Amino acid sequence: MKKLLTSLLLFIAIIGFGQTASTEVKLTGTLINPQSNELVIYKFDKSFEITIPVERNGNFSAKFKINEPGFYFIKQEKAYTNIFLRNGYNLKLNLDTKSFPNSIQYEGEGAVFNNYMKTKSALNLKLVGDAKVFFVVPIEDFIKKIAADSTEFFDQLRTAKLSKEDEQLARKLIHYDYLLKRNNYRKFYVFHTKAEPFIPENYLDPIRNLNMNDAEAYNNSMDYRYLIVDKWRLLDTDKKRKDSTSSTIDFTREFANTITYEPVRDQIVRMLFNKVDARNPVFEAEYLAIKPLVRVEKTKAELDMRLATARSNSKGNVLAGFNYENHAGGLTSLSSLKGKYVYIDIWATWCGPCIKEFPELKKLMDDYKGNANIEFVCISVDSKADYEKWRSFVTEKQLDGIQLISDKALDSDFMKFLNVSLIPRNVLIDPQGNIISSAGLRPSSAVTRETLAKYIGAPVIKSTSK
Repeated sequence: MKKLLTSLLLFIAIIGFGQTASTEVKLTGTLINPQSNELVIYKFDKSFEITIPVERNGNFSAKFKINEPGFYFIKQEKAYTNIFLRNGYNLKLNLDTKSFPNSIQYEGEGAVFNNYMKTKSALNLKLVGDAKVFFVVPIEDFIKKIAADSTEFFDQLRTAKLSKEDEQLARKLIHYDYLLKRNNYRKFYVFHTKAEPFIPENYLDPIRNLNMNDAEAYNNSMDYRYLIVDKWRLLDTDKKRKDSTSSTIDFTREFANTITYEPVRDQIVRMLFNKVDARNPVFEAEYLAIKPLVRVEKTKAELDMRLATARSNSKGNVLAGFNYENHAGGLTSLSSLKGKYVYIDIWATWCGPCIKEFPELKKLMDDYKGNANIEFVCISVDSKADYEKWRSFVTEKQLDGIQLISDKALDSDFMKFLNVSLIPRNVLIDPQGNIISSAGLRPSSAVTRETLAKYIGAPVIKSTSK
């Protein structure tokens, strides 16, 4: 009896251990050249995030449960790479912050699929090479090229010895990678050549016929997420060609009803949210048209916040204040500039489009340099980690105007008031602090100069502008 009881307890212990191991992820490893005492694991859509302590010698260890298997990012400071996780994985990692993607090594349960993805990424870099060379070819050559590349990816997959479940996902990833490259052909061709390529009428039919209810792809592939949005745009354009009276909201209402996987449907409906903006004169009416389409509570709250922001950002309302560090020293508040028109440029050192606007912004500043009625204020939303980069950038580029940095990057109260999610962003206020325009007045835009001339007067010096 005692022997039987002992065996039963041992069996229960084994069952319990098995259940624990199968319902959580275990990560251990060593970080070479650690930049901080934390390592962050997060999902690309920010639906999951966990911080793992890192010891001084770079060692780390953690157990945690994820909501669903899929691709996550592993990040420390600016170094990051992706990793595939599944509850039950027991992975040992070694990686160097100086080169996360290339240095990472996997051992243990889950290593096979992650090592396959690493070799797949290397093959992709080899096959694509120079994007200009890859995309700037006649359409028939491009189709042959991406088809041949897919064959190479499938050949590589056959030698990877993945589980049936992982192989199924890997096949989808190859398929959606092919479709995204096909979809992006025109975009990259025009970018590199500034000319339109010849594209057959039915070339984008594979995008038009994309499955909008692939839950596994949605949770594991950014390629798929880009594609579902581009399919929506493509079909909306098709509808407008056939019916010039068709509106994007009306089309989306019909289109959303064909989608059964709620996260995909929700993402498509959210594409309408940019219509609830202070620059749109009918944003109140369009909010009322969009609201019935929203079924997810969190998304409803986001839409309501967009409405509140649009109302507060409308012309004539008072702009929220700030009190930010000045590159020249001390703090500068918006209230200290009262009595003048203020043109605000929101930017960051990592933002290419922002930096591209700088030559035109400099011309604008130079043209109004002799006008005491206007101040030009540049606010960086660089993170604390990029603080020194911001200071050096402003000095080296000899940027004019009042150069400030947001105290909490995009999470500061001022940025939240404006609902800043994309930069560059430009704002113009009058001497009383009232909003003239809360967005859209890019330095390179002729409308910007027309607006400044209307309120402040003609520039002292007229530079050649776009």
